[in-house]
Amino acid sequence: MQQYDAVILAGGETSELLKPVSPYNNESLIIIGQYPIIYYVYQALRISPKVNNIVVSGPVEALRNVLGNDGRLFFAEAGEDAIDSLQNALEALTEMPMTDKILILPSDIPFITTEAIDDFISRCEDYKADFYYPIIRQEINEDKYPGVKRTYIKIKEGSFTGGNLFIISHDVIEKAIAKAKLIVQHRKNPLAIIRMFGTAIFIRYLFKQLTLPYAEKTFRRIIGIAGKAIISPFAEVGVDVDKPSDLELAQQHLSDKVF
Repeated sequence: MQQYDAVILAGGETSELLKPVSPYNNESLIIIGQYPIIYYVYQALRISPKVNNIVVSGPVEALRNVLGNDGRLFFAEAGEDAIDSLQNALEALTEMPMTDKILILPSDIPFITTEAIDDFISRCEDYKADFYYPIIRQEINEDKYPGVKRTYIKIKEGSFTGGNLFIISHDVIEKAIAKAKLIVQHRKNPLAIIRMFGTAIFIRYLFKQLTLPYAEKTFRRIIGIAGKAIISPFAEVGVDVDKPSDLELAQQHLSDKVF
């Protein structure tokens, strides 16, 4: 079975929307139910047979106290942004045999499950690409979590929200870093991201003619790497916690969970 090293990006400061309801400066340490947010993500990864080493990038001392010691768990300091944090995590991985592809997740997705992670990885393995990104249909999200507020983008195949994990080939990471910084800056604004890829794709989107194959082809032309959108059937992949309503939803669904 092919395995993947995983990186959890846990350096993010608590959003301005969450600060009034959370006493923690680092978002990954916000308590949901009985555990910090990051603990849910780590546990989902830890028991996956598809995951090898796990590197957590963030406030090392605090995270070590939360996650403890494990032979496959490593830590790296956070950078100034998510991309810098990723680079720090990858440097930690270079000290050991590294898998060809890296699974990357943020720390603010406590709904994530091992089943959802393994399903995403399995679907990626059906395609040859350098970068894999999950998208989730609006109806799946709203059926699983009624009232959840997410940003959706309408294309010919349906209405989708972006997922909160991705896989990238180690060999192309450096090539993608510059564009990745711009995408991360606009991650909550899909129209801004679409504009980054040129007028043609933006016009297709406005006139509801944008398709996944065309978007993938444009991604390859602009970024220079082969990308593949993976439609995930798991709403857990598409819901994060970055505002009070998300935190309330997480408390409702996870308050009784015990590891």
